[in-house]
Amino acid sequence: MATQKKGTELAPVENFMIPDRYAGMTDEQKAELLDELGDFAEETALNFNMIKVPSGGQLAFIVQGDEDGDENYEKEIEAVIVFTHRLNGYWPNALGQSDDGNKAPDCSSMDGQTGVDRLTGEIKNCSTCPFNEFGSDRNGKGKACKNMRRLYLIRNNDPNLYMLSVPPTSVRDVNRQLTKIMATKSIPYTGLLIALKLQKTQNADGISYSKIVLEKRGVLPANIAAQAAAMRNEIKKQHVQAAITLDDYIAEPTTAPESDGFTDVAPSDLPFPG
Repeated sequence: MATQKKGTELAPVENFMIPDRYAGMTDEQKAELLDELGDFAEETALNFNMIKVPSGGQLAFIVQGDEDGDENYEKEIEAVIVFTHRLNGYWPNALGQSDDGNKAPDCSSMDGQTGVDRLTGEIKNCSTCPFNEFGSDRNGKGKACKNMRRLYLIRNNDPNLYMLSVPPTSVRDVNRQLTKIMATKSIPYTGLLIALKLQKTQNADGISYSKIVLEKRGVLPANIAAQAAAMRNEIKKQHVQAAITLDDYIAEPTTAPESDGFTDVAPSDLPFPG
């Protein structure tokens, strides 16, 4: 897609396209379609395909297709991040399931700062919550509350929006890699083409897991970056509607996933708003 120049300079990306879902439609046809979709507003407010990190140290992402049950396996995801935010989820049981059998966490936070108890509605401060401290999990090594990050992605000439949940074992590295790419050139993530890959590693208990690795690929043309920024604004308004479930946490090792010595990055972990 883009050829990396020598040194630290990012090469311009050629031929990256954000397709128009309504291309070829008349204004009347577009208006009619949007009016009809409005009747399904709750189902269509934020539509995305999931990209999952596999378990057991496997090296191919699981990419949801357009049809139910359709999955593809890809070793590399080349994409533009159009929105990202931190999130926390607390499941009381070892394998994630809540006591009442619900996939949703008992307490969740869509910004990594303010949590809401699903059962009582109580508002909690994540920074002072005892479940958000190291040593609070069942093994006394990691956190009982899982700190994650969601990445909303668009791919070249693909009309779909994709969502990837970065598990706790990759959050620190993803934050640092993305921050470094952005800060060194003062480029927002909506102006960057990146590649996501997987690296097999182990925690202190010898359990294998897949860690996400980011690579910079290039800078988007100004007009494409502007489209991505506009998408960011729309997704930012709607992202809280995408509830946290076990799908956000499914790839984690079942024993002491944070015991490899990783620590969290401070709330201001990105130089641009998340």
